[in-house]
Amino acid sequence: MLFFSRVMYITLLFLLYSESAFIRSLFYRKRTLCSSYSPKGYCTREYYPVCGNNGKTYGNKCTFCVAHRNSGGSIKFSHYGKC
Repeated sequence: MLFFSRVMYITLLFLLYSESAFIRSLFYRKRTLCSSYSPKGYCTREYYPVCGNNGKTYGNKCTFCVAHRNSGGSIKFSHYGKC
């Protein structure tokens, strides 16, 4: 009985981890398209980090796009996640 409960516990942990990893990957699936964000630079405050080619981590895609516009296009998308 103890063995069965440990196996179930490990199985449930694995399923919960894999589900959260799958959901997180949905947020990072598409490349950044800056045309969909406000030209005035109003951004929400959720944290989904984006790395620019300047080595700086931006809080989300919108803040990256504001920096991209302010730099005249010299800052490019590097990858999703922290730099």
